[in-house]
Amino acid sequence: MNSSNLRKAVLISLLTGMLVALGCGSSPEGKYRDPSGTINAQFKDGKAYIGLGAYAVEGTYKIEGKKIIATGDFGLMIPNPCVFTINDDGSIDGPKNSMIPRLEKVK
Repeated sequence: MNSSNLRKAVLISLLTGMLVALGCGSSPEGKYRDPSGTINAQFKDGKAYIGLGAYAVEGTYKIEGKKIIATGDFGLMIPNPCVFTINDDGSIDGPKNSMIPRLEKVK
């Protein structure tokens, strides 16, 4: 194999790997809940739904890097903006100094 063919093979391998990585990445959109099922969050089509027991609110969200930033008229129980941290395992951590714990993605 000459050097030109080797370069082409390496380039094709790299591009294929990048496409696979992009295609397999999991989106933060979806439903989340704590182990007890008391605290729930859902992020879908730009809408955020956050529920703490019987208390539920709705807002909007955007994703910035490893953060989900939800905003809305959340009242006194949920910080505004409500910033969740996306973990490598697909779970999200609630905002610091809030009653929202780590939430696992519901499959």
